[in-house]
Amino acid sequence: MTFFGSSHWLFSVKTFAAATLALAVSFWLDLPRPYWALASVYIASQPLSGATLSKAVYRAAGTLIGAAGAVLMVPNLVGAPLALALAMSIWSGFCLYLALLDRTPRGYVFMLAGYTAAIVGFPAVDAPETIFDLALSRTEEILVGIACAALVSSLVFPRSVAPVVAERLDALLQHARAAAAAALDLKKNAPTDAHWLRLVADVAEIETLAAHLAFDAAAERRSLDRIHRIVPRVLLLFPTLSGIADRLDALADLGGASERLRALVADTCAAVVGAEDAQTAELRRTLEAAASPRMDADWPALVEASLCQRLVELLDILFDCDELTKALADPTERPAALRLTVESRVARVRHLDHGAALHAGFALACAIFACCLFWIATSWPEGSVAAMMGAIVGSLYASQDDPTPSIAGFAKWTIVATSIAGVYLFAVLPHTHNFETLTLALAPVYLTFGLLIASPQTFRIGLPLAIVTPTAMAVQELYSADAENFVNTSLAMCAGMALTAITTALIRRAGAQWRARRYARANRAALIRAADLHAGNEVRLMGLMLDRLFLLAPIAHAVDGKLPDALRDLRTGLNILDARRSRNALAGSRRRRIDALLRHLSRSFHSGAPTPSPTALHAVDRAMAMAREAGDARLLLTLVGLRRCLFAAEPPPEPSLSEAKVA
Repeated sequence: MTFFGSSHWLFSVKTFAAATLALAVSFWLDLPRPYWALASVYIASQPLSGATLSKAVYRAAGTLIGAAGAVLMVPNLVGAPLALALAMSIWSGFCLYLALLDRTPRGYVFMLAGYTAAIVGFPAVDAPETIFDLALSRTEEILVGIACAALVSSLVFPRSVAPVVAERLDALLQHARAAAAAALDLKKNAPTDAHWLRLVADVAEIETLAAHLAFDAAAERRSLDRIHRIVPRVLLLFPTLSGIADRLDALADLGGASERLRALVADTCAAVVGAEDAQTAELRRTLEAAASPRMDADWPALVEASLCQRLVELLDILFDCDELTKALADPTERPAALRLTVESRVARVRHLDHGAALHAGFALACAIFACCLFWIATSWPEGSVAAMMGAIVGSLYASQDDPTPSIAGFAKWTIVATSIAGVYLFAVLPHTHNFETLTLALAPVYLTFGLLIASPQTFRIGLPLAIVTPTAMAVQELYSADAENFVNTSLAMCAGMALTAITTALIRRAGAQWRARRYARANRAALIRAADLHAGNEVRLMGLMLDRLFLLAPIAHAVDGKLPDALRDLRTGLNILDARRSRNALAGSRRRRIDALLRHLSRSFHSGAPTPSPTALHAVDRAMAMAREAGDARLLLTLVGLRRCLFAAEPPPEPSLSEAKVA
């Protein structure tokens, strides 16, 4: 059961006040459909003032673009109903495609542009000469609503985004330390999927909130920069912790870690959960020394050194995050010099899944076209409402692998909303005689809608209620009610959502497994490019692989085994790029040895085989022998990591292997 706190009540009261203001302004301006202003308040309002302002700006931009699209299409195609239906469907599908590619709050602009064209255009089909007036009035109504929402949110007990981001960062660091402690547990030595999912959810929430900071008057611009520096460091925890767990697994297979290493792992675990700074600094120096192996070290010693290298990286990541978080909480504090140069290893780049976005856009276009065909075939005057609702619900849930259950849920609460609207329209509103009594009459249900929207657990209930109820109620300055029109409109809403759900279920049959396979193929292509000596922008390649891991984590329960594969691919890519950087300091036959390794890896990745060929394994061992001879400890440990990523099941290389023997 969900209990609502004071923050939920404050949001609900503020939102209702903004809705009342929007309704009053709409009456004063004599707008034809003031209820659209009321509904827009509830769509745009967010608990945080910066988020409300950003959504208002994006909604305004999307409304203007969508209205312009409707004005262009309807007058020119109204004489050919099928052509108009096809054009509107393609418009909405293309806008959704752009929205899904963006994957930031800014994508709301494109989504709004898609279904606003349907909201404006379809009702004007019977009177195309009114399209400009309809587009203008609908835009004015929506702009009044979002302006009132932004004004009240900014002036009445505004809630800044920055403190919430700081709270989420504290929680994220606690979760990161818990995941690190799990990785350092010699009995378990691996973070569970729950750790990964929690970290991904934390990062996603922080990135979304950070996108609103630019609209928050109370936030400092330095805060945004510090968040942008924290996020890639947190994301680098994924390959680092995965590497730590892998090295501990390898040592367990080799008979167990040495007593010295066990003590270092225990000390690192204590430092992770909160040791003194002086102790951590001393531990870091000890780990750095242990991460410099002798060139004649055997395989277990090299694995231990590689583990120590990852432990140093873990301590550096947590140190940097702590410093940046402190500076974020107190903008006057200057963070200490950061230890890790994340930007040279990985960038925050978003994966663009054009195939999935096109698939979703195509499904939406087909759903809208199906609604239009139903409208044309039945000559139902309210058929425009069915097409309009199909565009709205099809867009709102298009980012899900299977939107059908959410669309069905929206339809269920639409029935509840129309029932509430019917009670008001025929039993309550006839007894209201002025704006004051109208406000009092609306207060109980709209305050309830605000509470439902304010809580994440009930948001999916509150949103359809807040969107559909005012639309079905159609509040006007002068009371008017038409039972036949009300019933037809309500039935058309349900028909549009039913057709959208059926069409979506038929077309979007590919689910999480399909997405996971696409991410795996994209990662394989990234590994091929990483091994290509002529490929540039390696940091961006790793950023894309990291982002695919980010996309894969929420569907990990449906793609068992894919998350460890993605983590291994990411570690493989980082090791390949580290080998390429080390290659730049080599010359002659030593550089050619790394070049040969990269060519073998590229051919293996090109072949699509589950594991690289034995020839590639031999090339790794030859390169390790060369690194020993050159005395390059960093390259040697990079190759140890690469061997563990690609050939974990293979027996260890001969400890006495030398360049002469290999040659």
